[in-house]
Amino acid sequence: MQLQNILNFLLDDHAISDFGESTLDIESYESLHAKTDALCSACGGDPATWENASLAQLQPKLDFLLAHYDIEFDDSDLDPDSLVTVEAKLTELYNAHPNN
Repeated sequence: MQLQNILNFLLDDHAISDFGESTLDIESYESLHAKTDALCSACGGDPATWENASLAQLQPKLDFLLAHYDIEFDDSDLDPDSLVTVEAKLTELYNAHPNN
């Protein structure tokens, strides 16, 4: 499943719709960060404390969301700068939601 589709599902599931998406390039890391920041905020996180420049900097946000849903995920053998890692974590979050 495409990363943006998973994020959009998770945002819809949390009734999040207003986070400045219209100004973002959907293919950019900035878009991934903005959507993940919105999810973290909805789950009690403070995305202002996390960096937003790279895929590796997306990992703490995804780890926060996984922990929020009590999902254990071992990423020790995965590259933090890889879209494969991001997709694996987002897929776990997607699968944990009963509305999928």
